[in-house]
Amino acid sequence: MKKFIQKYSKKPVGLFKFLYVNFLFSYIPFGLLHIIFNLLGIIPVNFNDKPIYGLGAVLVILLFTPFIVLLLTVGVWIYFIIGNLFLRFLNKLLS
Repeated sequence: MKKFIQKYSKKPVGLFKFLYVNFLFSYIPFGLLHIIFNLLGIIPVNFNDKPIYGLGAVLVILLFTPFIVLLLTVGVWIYFIIGNLFLRFLNKLLS
């Protein structure tokens, strides 16, 4: 158990960028699907409580995708850092 804690309690380097890029590329297929459905008139983009279709909606999707991915990344990164702090605390207790 002590070796496990020592191995994984190191502070991560480049974790935020890694998470952001992975979440962004995993969100791209859903964004493209939403764009296709929007251009076909199936699913609107609701912006300020107004349904938007067409190129305006595509622009909204393309502008909000990095922002939404950033929010998701910040949440997961904070969650990970809290767990890492706990592991480092356990490492100090066991040392």
